[in-house]
Amino acid sequence: MKKVILVSGLMLFSLFFGAGNLIFPPMLGYTAQSNMWAGMTGFAVTGILLPYITVIVIAYYDGGVEFIGNRVHPKFGFIFAVCIYLSIGALYGIPRAANVAYEIGAKSILPFHNTWTLVGFSLIFFIVVGLIALYPNRMVDNLGKVLTPALLLVIGALCIAAIIHPEGKVGEPQGKYAEAPLVSGILEGYYTMDLVAALAFSVVIVQSFKLAGISDSKRIVKNVILAGLISAVLLTIIYFSLAYLGITTSKPGFENGASILTYNSVRLFGAFGNILFGVIVILACLTTCIGLVNASSAFGMKKFPKIPYKTYVLVFSLVGFLISTLGLNMILQIAVPLLTFIYPISIVLVLISLVAIVIPTRLKIAYILPTISTLLISVLEILNTFKLIKPLNHLYQALPLSEQGLAWLYSFLALTIIGIIIDFIRNKNTVHSNQIDKQKA
Repeated sequence: MKKVILVSGLMLFSLFFGAGNLIFPPMLGYTAQSNMWAGMTGFAVTGILLPYITVIVIAYYDGGVEFIGNRVHPKFGFIFAVCIYLSIGALYGIPRAANVAYEIGAKSILPFHNTWTLVGFSLIFFIVVGLIALYPNRMVDNLGKVLTPALLLVIGALCIAAIIHPEGKVGEPQGKYAEAPLVSGILEGYYTMDLVAALAFSVVIVQSFKLAGISDSKRIVKNVILAGLISAVLLTIIYFSLAYLGITTSKPGFENGASILTYNSVRLFGAFGNILFGVIVILACLTTCIGLVNASSAFGMKKFPKIPYKTYVLVFSLVGFLISTLGLNMILQIAVPLLTFIYPISIVLVLISLVAIVIPTRLKIAYILPTISTLLISVLEILNTFKLIKPLNHLYQALPLSEQGLAWLYSFLALTIIGIIIDFIRNKNTVHSNQIDKQKA
């Protein structure tokens, strides 16, 4: 069983570690410099800890994304789950993974690129994704025993080389990391939106233990905690190593983490560096995409079981292929409003569900009040993003933390506390009434 936990932890790491996770830390280190440790600590809170908590929460309730949404209302739970799987699945996550693999990874390897090279690469990419996702009972072996070790090997080679041969010394922090490194790191981890991915990957990791023959729910949760811890530790080591690569990069003028990684790959490994970096990106995107196809297909089969699992895999792979050929900019335009809408709600539901595990009272109002307020604020944020309905834009801009995209935070905290108090009083009154009824009987 220890071997299953280890391999499942490696698989979970590979599912989380996509191209976005690869390029955020180097840029953070490059900008934060001497404040890198504070910045990366903040990044770890929202980029590692929150997704880890999400995996545990979903495993504990063993009901998937829809279950925690049902605490608000069953119809809301279904709509919320559909939005989650559309955003991380066919409309955004799946085609984005393929497109980023091409834009950042394949372009480093290919001698030329055009529309047809994108189409050809995407076709091969999704054939591999589909073939592996078709057999969920083999996913743990394919990802945990093969692809993840390969990914760790090439990332490790780059990070170790950078540590042994740093280009320069640590400098002074720049921009937002000079004034508030911890808060800036928290926001940077928030923007990875890994918590949404965790809502889907939680189902994959629970499924892997069930396929291993474990049926006891408490044992599954325990194993998920251990596997998640392995994933979290690996993410922490890799993230901080990549950030260190960023702070020791002395060449000025870099605007994103991909450029920093490409530069250091060539600096450390010469012409082979481009190939090394390309392989890292392609493997990172491939493992994430396989997990997304599997999770989306599992959800589809759960809701509409008459359609075979393999059909869902083929459909999601095909749709992902078609959308990936539109290009990254078009994909982002499609997905940004949806992600803006669901991400704060996802965080709210996960945190309230965590509270519901800890405190000994049945929660209902504590789910409804903060979720509705967060939903309304998310709508205001979308209207503000697209400059629609000016009076409402002014209202959103007047909310605290609106500039950071966290306008929902204060209302969430206040309404959650109010909801818990109301639920506690209601539950207490219900128990008291039941006792009176028993005495009368």
